[in-house]
Amino acid sequence: MQDTIGHESYGVFVALLSLSFLFATLSDLGVNQYVTKKLAGEPHKIDEIFPAAFGLKLLLLILYPACMSVIGFVLGYGWSELYYLWLLSFFQGGVQLILFLRANFQAHQKFFIDSFASVLDKLLLIVFLLILFQINITIENFIYARLISVFAAVFLLYVFYAMNYGWEKPSMDTDKLFPIIKQSIPFAMITVLYSFNERVDQVMVERLLGGKESGLYAGAYRWLDAIMMYLWIILPLFFARFAYLKNDRLLLDRTFKIGHIISFLPMCLVSGFVFLYPEKFFILFENSTAEEISMMSEILKVLFVAALMHGLFAIYSTLLTSIGYERQTSVMILISVVMNVALNFIFIPMYGVTASAWATVVSTVLLSMSYAYYLQKKNIITIPVGVIIKLVMVFVLFMSLYYGLTFTSIPWYFNTLLSALFLTVLSWSMGLLNFKEPLSDI
Repeated sequence: MQDTIGHESYGVFVALLSLSFLFATLSDLGVNQYVTKKLAGEPHKIDEIFPAAFGLKLLLLILYPACMSVIGFVLGYGWSELYYLWLLSFFQGGVQLILFLRANFQAHQKFFIDSFASVLDKLLLIVFLLILFQINITIENFIYARLISVFAAVFLLYVFYAMNYGWEKPSMDTDKLFPIIKQSIPFAMITVLYSFNERVDQVMVERLLGGKESGLYAGAYRWLDAIMMYLWIILPLFFARFAYLKNDRLLLDRTFKIGHIISFLPMCLVSGFVFLYPEKFFILFENSTAEEISMMSEILKVLFVAALMHGLFAIYSTLLTSIGYERQTSVMILISVVMNVALNFIFIPMYGVTASAWATVVSTVLLSMSYAYYLQKKNIITIPVGVIIKLVMVFVLFMSLYYGLTFTSIPWYFNTLLSALFLTVLSWSMGLLNFKEPLSDI
């Protein structure tokens, strides 16, 4: 898509998509996480909670695009960009409806169904894109394809929900609505702060440097976004599990340890590939210059330092928000956001687009360390220091072998396969993959 329409046009599109994502919490107000947490502990209340929450979500779906149009106008976008922003805001609202329906499956520990629901809209989008590439693809019909795919997924998931739990009509019962809004606001604050932390870079690059630089940054960031989907699929499962086990410290500690391993090892493998062969991710960019490919590769390598940190520490925020520490988590994320924005303002004009990637890394490291410090200070859970040390050792040994293989005549794909096998065997030999044991010795 980006190679077809050019870096500059795609850069403007991604900036608008990121802008709609920054304020996506206005289309949710924290309802999704509230529903997951509430129903995980009290699943029998689904008939009471779902209609009112569903009604609120549909109301927000209407109001959110209007709010985003005003924000886009204030930022100086033209009428065509405002129209795209309005459509993309509807798209974000549809994504939030999918997450809302998934929240009900997660709360009932229906993780297989939730996993399918997490990729349904993306599978539909791929089908639509294959058709568009045979006809004619533009920014506008690409946005239409995203809208159709996400709302088709909403419809299918709602039908599936009804087959499992019965048909529920949306309700605007204020007696039930206002308590939901009040209790979901802390989750809304966390969501909006996470949104800013993830997407403010893209908007600032486009506003400070222009569409082409924004497109180059997007070319690299999309791969971080794609790989991070692994975490965004499994972490909600742990969120529901942590909420379910919050009163059982022993099982909570065990699940937390397992979460570290499941989160980190796949991120370790992909990050290693990015550090050594970043240019392989841009083989479809036939119309890009060698300089543009090199710039995107450099940005990608920097961003995946942050991906490694997320793989090791993102589960900490999942734990904190699932057991009642939403306000404290919000404060930590806010500090990280302020640092990220400040670093962007200072260093993007001085050092260009790569500075934005480094700002992401610095703010991610700060946030990760603050999670660990708070959990340790409050003795909320036992920090699995042994697990973390072993995971770091595994990564160092894995990268040592992987890097060494690059000096041989072995093709890159065999290097990767051999290194992946080594990573798996090493992790198993160190006891990291033996989930049937209590993990007390790790």
